[in-house]
Amino acid sequence: MNELFFSYIEGRSVLHRLDPRTKLVSVMLLSVVVLGASSSQDMVLLSSAFLLFALLAKQGIKHHLNSLRPMLLFFIFIFLVEVMFSESEGLFYLGPLGVSYEGLWKGMLVTSRFILLVLFASLLISTTSPSLITLGIERMLRPLPLSLLGISSYDLATMMSISMRFVPLLHESLQQITEAQVSRGMDLRRNPLKAIPSIAVPMIRNTLRVTEDLAMAMESRCYQGAYRTSMLELDMHKEDWLSLLIVAFIIILFFYPPI
Repeated sequence: MNELFFSYIEGRSVLHRLDPRTKLVSVMLLSVVVLGASSSQDMVLLSSAFLLFALLAKQGIKHHLNSLRPMLLFFIFIFLVEVMFSESEGLFYLGPLGVSYEGLWKGMLVTSRFILLVLFASLLISTTSPSLITLGIERMLRPLPLSLLGISSYDLATMMSISMRFVPLLHESLQQITEAQVSRGMDLRRNPLKAIPSIAVPMIRNTLRVTEDLAMAMESRCYQGAYRTSMLELDMHKEDWLSLLIVAFIIILFFYPPI
C-alpha cells in the first residue's frame, strides 16, 4: 500500500511527529495562499516551501510527484482551456481560437496552482495516518454547532477520512481492472470509447462492494455518531508552534514581499 499515491507512509520525521491539527491548519492556509498566487515570484516561494517540507518529511520527491500522474489529463485540460479562451490578441490561431502570450501565462499559472494544491495534500496524507487525520478534523470541528444541522463532528470527520482513504484504493482498483481487460485482448488505443464500459462497469461493482463491506464492518463494531473515545490524545508541542510560525512567516512573505 505504500506504493500508492495519496497513502500514508510510516516514518519518524519531524512532520510525522507534528500534531495533525498543525498540519491540517498549515495546509489550509497554504492552499489559500496558493489560490491567491499571481506571479512567478509567488510560485517560486510556494514551491520552495513545499520542497522544504518534503525534505523534512524524508520521503523523497518522487512519491509526491507520483500523486500528480492520475490527474495529468485534468492538468492538460485546464491548461488548454486557459490558453484557448484567453481574451487577448492571438499570437497564432488554431481555427477560430487564438493562442497568446497572456493565455500561455494564465494556463501555466492556473495549472501550477492545482499542482501545488495536490502536492501539499499529498504531503499531509503521506505524513499523517488516517486515524490521526480523523481525530484532528474531529477536534477542530467539535466547537462548531453542527448539531443544529443534524450531524456531529465525529460523523463529518469520519466521512472526510474515508473519502481520502478511498482515493488510492479506487486508483489501485482501476489499474487492476485495466490490466485484466488488456490481458483479455482489449485494445485501449484502438477503441478507447468501446473500452470505457468494460472498465466502468466492474469499477462501479467493485466500489459498491467495498462500500458495502465497509458499512457492514462499521455496523458490526456498533459505530454511531455520538461521543466516541479515542486511544490517541492530541497535544500541541513546541515543534507544532514553531511549524505554525514558519507557515505564518511564509504567508507574510507572500503578502508583504521584501523590496
